[in-house]
Amino acid sequence: MLKKYIFLILFFISILPAQDWLQPAYGVWGIGLSARNRNYIHTRTEITPGVFIFGGYGPVFIEGNRIGYNFYGNGTYFASLAVQIRTHQFRRDDENGGLRKRGLEAGLHVGRRLPLGVNARIAFLHDISKTHGGWEAELQLYRAAHFGKLRLLSAVSLQLQNRALVNYYYGTKTYQPQKALGLELEIIATYKWQNWAVFGGTRIYTFDRNVSGSPLAQSGFINQLFTGIGYYF
Repeated sequence: MLKKYIFLILFFISILPAQDWLQPAYGVWGIGLSARNRNYIHTRTEITPGVFIFGGYGPVFIEGNRIGYNFYGNGTYFASLAVQIRTHQFRRDDENGGLRKRGLEAGLHVGRRLPLGVNARIAFLHDISKTHGGWEAELQLYRAAHFGKLRLLSAVSLQLQNRALVNYYYGTKTYQPQKALGLELEIIATYKWQNWAVFGGTRIYTFDRNVSGSPLAQSGFINQLFTGIGYYF
């Protein structure tokens, strides 16, 4: 029930005119659909509605399943605290011991603005929900380009997941994986029309043999597509 209330509140906020109390909001706030294809065996592609925010509110930024607070920035370097829900690596059913819960993780971002509009960021996130008890370190490069009313955000990330995290999501009694390397590619296109925007994008994850070799995994790939409409602040 709480999720429904949050969904409705964010939806109505996203379609209201940008009055004074909404001025700190920025980016696109909207609703849409996502199609997730996780890499676990015996799982199907899930199509679900959701709230999508590509922006934030004042010093708070929102990046899909990650929310953070910018506490430092001098035009070149920046730093923030972040919290995220692990939405791409979980499994609902417990057939053959397959249940894997979403983890809630928190940590630090440190980054630097580079030439040509490229940004580099290092992130470290540790489980605070006592779900998997592990951590993930990430090195990311991202850039936003504008072509008239079209905005294209592209990002590539190299991720290192420690043994505890990988073991929780892909380990079994007979299979104990080590730490794993992953690569994430993200592309988000946004077309602005007056104060409204249509958006679509994809997130693709690929992992090494420590994940793909698990008896719980059908491959080392995770795909996510999403699209929707929102209000441009």
